[in-house]
Amino acid sequence: MSSQYLALAKQGKNDFWRYIIAIPTILFFWLIVGTIPTVILIFLVSRDQDPGTQLNPETFTIDGLKPLTSYLVTNFNIIVILIGLYVAVRFLHQRRLITLLNANGKVRWVRLWQGFWVYFMLLAVATFIRAVLLPEQYQFSLNLNELLLFIPIAFVLTPIQAGTEELLFRGYLMQGIGSLTRIKTIPVVLSALLFVLPHLRNPEISQGFLLLSSFYFLFGIFSAFITIKDNGLELAIGAHSANNLFIVLFANYADTALPSPAVFTFEFDPVLALFSFILIAITFCLITLNRRSLQSG
Repeated sequence: MSSQYLALAKQGKNDFWRYIIAIPTILFFWLIVGTIPTVILIFLVSRDQDPGTQLNPETFTIDGLKPLTSYLVTNFNIIVILIGLYVAVRFLHQRRLITLLNANGKVRWVRLWQGFWVYFMLLAVATFIRAVLLPEQYQFSLNLNELLLFIPIAFVLTPIQAGTEELLFRGYLMQGIGSLTRIKTIPVVLSALLFVLPHLRNPEISQGFLLLSSFYFLFGIFSAFITIKDNGLELAIGAHSANNLFIVLFANYADTALPSPAVFTFEFDPVLALFSFILIAITFCLITLNRRSLQSG
């Protein structure tokens, strides 16, 4: 397993005390600054006397909001993480943010778009097969007016959201852990485990804790693997963006952390989700990590 990508951490200053300050800084932006819109919404909902919107005390979320409002609030939190990450990398580690992406100093757009379209098409094929075999699990839920308003916002915010998660978990954390150990599997596994933690708050986790935790863990392993093999984050960002965009625009499930006016709503099945992802991930790697694809990147 190549360590070229992990070695990018050496471009900055990696004293342990810098991580002791940097990680709480990122968490401050994430958990404090990022929750300001949610706190404001909770305050407004508590005073609006509207029975259609109410605070869910179990998840500390607001039920009854329009999908676009929920989507904007959720993604504000992600954008704030990106700001915190920039502050930590630029000023504490004294390196450029793009060093979390690759060693080239610029975005490899070919690889990013390749990652996006390959994963998007594989997910579309898997969803089509499932819909044909299990049509009773899908419900046509298109609201055209809401979807048309939602599409341009999703196309802007979703890649930022997916890219930020990749920069944080497969970039900053995986490179940081890699600078502390010579065993290359440790940063891959630990970054995947850390990726699981924030997703444990997602509503769908109640449908199968072990299976869903395994899904997020394997997605983290998959993203870390293709990042190291390709010596850059572009494939992972493309695949992650494709996954999230396909879900919010075409086939979302009812109890989701990213509500949206998708064309179809389906019953979430953690077993099928895990099995489908494994097949998609293997096929994705065979297509994008062959010698010809690596040379074109």
